[in-house]
Amino acid sequence: MTFSVRQLLYFSFILTVLFLIGLIWGFETLTIKILSLYHPTLDALMKLVTQWAEWPVIVIAIGLSVYCLGRIGWIWGLAFLIEGTIINVAKATINWPRPAIRFPHLMRQIDGNTLSQWKAFPSGHTAAAFFGTAIILSLWRNEWPRFLKLLLTVMAFAVAYSRVYLGQHSFEDVLAGAWVGLGLFWAFYRFFHHKNWIPS
Repeated sequence: MTFSVRQLLYFSFILTVLFLIGLIWGFETLTIKILSLYHPTLDALMKLVTQWAEWPVIVIAIGLSVYCLGRIGWIWGLAFLIEGTIINVAKATINWPRPAIRFPHLMRQIDGNTLSQWKAFPSGHTAAAFFGTAIILSLWRNEWPRFLKLLLTVMAFAVAYSRVYLGQHSFEDVLAGAWVGLGLFWAFYRFFHHKNWIPS
């Protein structure tokens, strides 16, 4: 059970391309574009997708780590707790405005979606989605269906998109959330290996 550096590079490559697109076209322009493209079916779908990062990916990642690593698997649960704390401290410290403040004319009422006002940067949902996905991929076994890897990757990026679509975050918020989630995963992963807490 090893986490492929290649997998990390795939994520990093896509995020770098998105960052460059943001630099070229403008992060604000991309946020406005996503907020302007909406449909009732997408409203319902994005509400479901965003919930993937609220608990399913966390439960699956921790449950899988306990299944694969035994009792030592709980270290990933602790890592998730620390990741969430870091994200929330960053949000409270930076306290950037959310789209409801920055683009009030583009806000729509989607049933069940309460718009937050502040503490936008970085996106906690996106960080959790990428952090959890990386944990799951680090535990991957060859006999598991390979298409699930693609599905997990798509879901991580779909969560990021859903956060902008639902008016909860701007493009730069989710991009930062993805980088932070991956960066924290890699830091924990290397630390756990250094301590010989998880197998190579």
